[in-house]
Amino acid sequence: MKKIIVLLILANITISCVTTQNTATKSSATEYWNKMHDLTKVTYEGGDGKTVENAIIIKNAGNERNGVAAEYAYIAKINGEKFKDWKPVGQSTITKDNKKIDLINIQLIQKNETVSYYFDITEFYGKFN
Repeated sequence: MKKIIVLLILANITISCVTTQNTATKSSATEYWNKMHDLTKVTYEGGDGKTVENAIIIKNAGNERNGVAAEYAYIAKINGEKFKDWKPVGQSTITKDNKKIDLINIQLIQKNETVSYYFDITEFYGKFN
């Protein structure tokens, strides 16, 4: 009986430690993405984003959080308010000619039309500072 109690206590301690560790990891990732983004230095170069060859190049984002926010800010500037005038329906990242490209598909709500935007995210891809 003592062995069973000891095993249950050890199992409970082990589970508690694992749960705490996973929660901490999730918490720090959530904190990172929930921090206010800073788009004050972001500039847009390149093309109109309609094709991968004319991708919109995002400059000076500094990290992924700001870069992703810059992508959606650009789309909102062109198409209006997110979830009122348009909504995201898909996003993927591809590599083309050693560049990281985000493809974001949106649906224009009034027109029920899907539009795609290509963003060159090479400068900030993988940066989480």
